[in-house]
Amino acid sequence: MLTFRFVRLSYESVACAGLNSTALTRKNKKIMNKEQAYEDLRVRIITNAVAPGEILNEKELMAQLAIGRSPLREILFRLQEENLIKPLPRLGYMVTTLDIFEVRELVELRRQLEGFAGYLAARRITAEQLEGLRSIIREAEAETTETQDVSNISEYFDTRFHSLLYQAAGNQKLVKILQDLHIVMLRIWFHVGLDAIGFADQAQNLYEVLEALEQKDPDKTRSAMEDHVDQYAAQVKEQFL
Repeated sequence: MLTFRFVRLSYESVACAGLNSTALTRKNKKIMNKEQAYEDLRVRIITNAVAPGEILNEKELMAQLAIGRSPLREILFRLQEENLIKPLPRLGYMVTTLDIFEVRELVELRRQLEGFAGYLAARRITAEQLEGLRSIIREAEAETTETQDVSNISEYFDTRFHSLLYQAAGNQKLVKILQDLHIVMLRIWFHVGLDAIGFADQAQNLYEVLEALEQKDPDKTRSAMEDHVDQYAAQVKEQFL
């Protein structure tokens, strides 16, 4: 049985004190490199440790992330490109807000695109990519702890699985759209209070995706990917009942 689950980051002070915590500044005495600082801030935004609508100040970020102004601005530019933050004149930057009422539209869009990605992947996937997907599921099955701290979104088993499948689809325009949608969906997931993304609950469905890909069956893969998105939608919907 798969035991991996997505969890909030274990920054002791972030959840209770927000981004302005002096404890976080003390914790980050060791200077981060630019990529570490980028992932640190990115994960906090995606997992809702830094809430939608929160104002980010450059000087405070420089102190908390222990980096200089130039690399920080490169990081902020990347986060703007991902629509995670937006600039506010004279104030700094604001974490973009989430419109929960758009969830239905986002799910409908992602369902169609995920299905299409599966359809294309079934026609174009390589043996190496198939083995990569199989390995990701096996790694999740081999996880020995109930939860795992994650400091990089790309390390999530779910994200790794989707990213590889998107690449197998062989359409870079589609890859970019789906990656952006995946991040929005993760933000919504954490925003509604679902700390643990049940990879275990998705296991059987992902095996069905893998089986369809191995059979080179585009229609079967499309259906399995649509079912995968339906599982996400059902779990989010439960939070509003």
